[in-house]
Order: sequence, then C-alpha cells, then structure tokens
Amino acid sequence: MFEKLSFELSEPGRTGISLPEFEVAEVAIEELIPKKFLRAMPARLPELSEIETIRHFIALSIMNHHVDKDFYPLGSCTMKYNPKINEDIARFPGFSNIHPMTDSELCQSALALLYDLSTYLAEIAGMEAVTLQPAAGAHGELTGLMMIRAYHENQGNPRKNILIPDSAHGTNPASVTISGYQAIQIKSNELGLVDPEDLKKHLDEDTAALMLTNPNTLGLFEIQSKQISELLKQVGALLYMDGANLNALLGIIRPGDLGFDVLHFNLHKTFSTPHGGGGPGSGPVGVSKKLVDFLPIPVITQHGDKYFLDSNRPKSIGRISSFYGNFSVMVKAYTYIRMLGAVGLYQISQNAIINANYLMNKFSRQAIGTNSIDHCARL
Repeated sequence: MFEKLSFELSEPGRTGISLPEFEVAEVAIEELIPKKFLRAMPARLPELSEIETIRHFIALSIMNHHVDKDFYPLGSCTMKYNPKINEDIARFPGFSNIHPMTDSELCQSALALLYDLSTYLAEIAGMEAVTLQPAAGAHGELTGLMMIRAYHENQGNPRKNILIPDSAHGTNPASVTISGYQAIQIKSNELGLVDPEDLKKHLDEDTAALMLTNPNTLGLFEIQSKQISELLKQVGALLYMDGANLNALLGIIRPGDLGFDVLHFNLHKTFSTPHGGGGPGSGPVGVSKKLVDFLPIPVITQHGDKYFLDSNRPKSIGRISSFYGNFSVMVKAYTYIRMLGAVGLYQISQNAIINANYLMNKFSRQAIGTNSIDHCARL
C-alpha cells in the first residue's frame, strides 16, 4: 500500500476551511507582529481540501500497526487491553481542560483522583506511600534509586553499589549509573533465579540495594524473595522491585509483604494505559515506611475533605517532574482499577499466569516435535 506525501497531493488554491465575512476591519499580520519575528519567505505548506486531509491521515493510520488492528508485539511493554472507556473518561472536560498551573483550590476533584489512585496502588503493593510523578518506568527506577541514596545519606553513608541480577532489564543498570552508583552483576542459578550464594559474596557495607524483578525477565517467580530480603537487612541494604511483571502478582501477594522497600509500577504494563506507539508511559513509585520522608515534592495530602500539594518536606529528593506526572494516563489507570475492583485485579493475575504457561507449553511441544536444537533456539 502506497500513500503520496501531502505535498504531492497539494494543489494551489485548495483550502480546508471557509470562514464567514469578518464583522470587524481586517488588519495585516505584519502590523501586529514585530518585523524581526516575521518570515522572510512564506512557509511552504501543502494546500489540500478538508476531505483530502482527512483521507490522507486516515490512510497513514491504517498503514501504522496499532492495537485496534492486531496484537502489538513489544515485549513486556506489549499493548494489552486498553478499554475505550478509559479514553472516554480521560477526555471529560473537567480532566482534559485542566491547566497544570491551576490552583489546588480549583482542581480538588483531580487531586482527589490522584490521591485515591496513589492509595489504591499502595494497597495493591503493600507499600506505605506512592508518588505518581515519574513519567515512565525508567524514570520511576531513577526516582526510586534517588530515594535509596537519600535514605543512606541520611544514615550517614550513601554507599557505593547496587546489585543487579544477570537477567535484569537493560534500564536497571542504566538507572544505577545515572544515580551515581556502581552496578554489580549477580549470577542466576540453574533454575534461572538469583543465586543466593553468589548474592552473599557481594553483600557488604557498600551495598545500597538489590534491584529485583519478580517474576523476573525470564518469566520465573523469584521464590527466594523473602530470604533475599533478610540477607540484605543484615548489611543494612534495601530491596528494590522492578514492577515490569506485576500483573502476575495482583491480588495474590503484595511485594511490600515480601520485604521490598521500593517498587516502581508501569501503568502501561499492568493497568491498561496505552504505550509503545499508543501513548506516554507512567511509572509511579511505592515506598516502605522508612523511605516516606524522601518522596518527591509536592506530595498530595488530605485534611478533612480538602486536598493539598505539600512541598514542606525537608528530606525530599525534590521535584522529579515539572508538574505532577502524566495526568491523563493516571485517569485511565484509575478508571481501570475502579472498573475491576479487587476481584477483577486478582483475575488479571490468574489469566496472566495461565496465558504464560499456555504459551510455554505450546512452544515446548513444538520444539520437542521438531527434535531440533536449532528450532528450539529460534523459539
């Protein structure tokens, strides 16, 4: 399928609008704008009718692969179920027309939504509090590591190293480096899980934290998470969870109950918001009680029936976003959680685990049927 460029479709004199006669005198644009800001030559723009413009961009959208056409294969970031009702709610004028500088007195409903969403996420994850500011998963990683550094500095020693399993997502070591730490790789055992013996070799007073994905990038549950947490506590280190695969845990177990101190959520992976060609990400971060003082400012607080943006937090790592995150994305996640409720979220995890095992079994059968090592490698 081939679509011409808009410039190739252009014909002189065509226009997509027809304005009524003005009731006031026309004024030349040159009289309103200082000469230094005017173009020396007119912009070269295509001239198309309204219907030609619509047909052109619809044709382009059909050429692009999107979730309404088919499955979008982008690894763990795959566009999953993105309900249309999420989009409808996010487009409510009261949400879509809010200016980011609106005074908190005039956007109480928006603040209430954000406050409730952070409360829901904290309950789901077993965390003490959640910040919604990070604009994506990797941004959430960096935010979590900044809080870990602030915590250790407050203890008198920022420490030097962050431990990372060899199966970790590539953004983990990148975030570690940007946060000023040294990434130390921990080996996996024959089961594809973190090797506790190798972990012990690297634990010392310079260890700030271990970053762990559960289920890990291989799709396996890190069943020794509780044991790992206890090992870290012995040297005063913290446990960070990459929430990339959190949709396999919802309603089954809470990371906070396993000893995790920090968790970043991917709203586009777990709570249905578009991503990977379909929209911006969002990476809220949950923390245990010991890290609450270091949350980014402002923090949304509630007093009676009023909501406020609290910036009076001396130990905070400061702002990590110009405003308060990607608001429309969070409206969609809020809608999704409210639609499903606790029972629905639990069913998500059941389905995720069943689907993963179904695919693993199907691929295994195909590989065994071919009796070909080369075929197994390609799978």
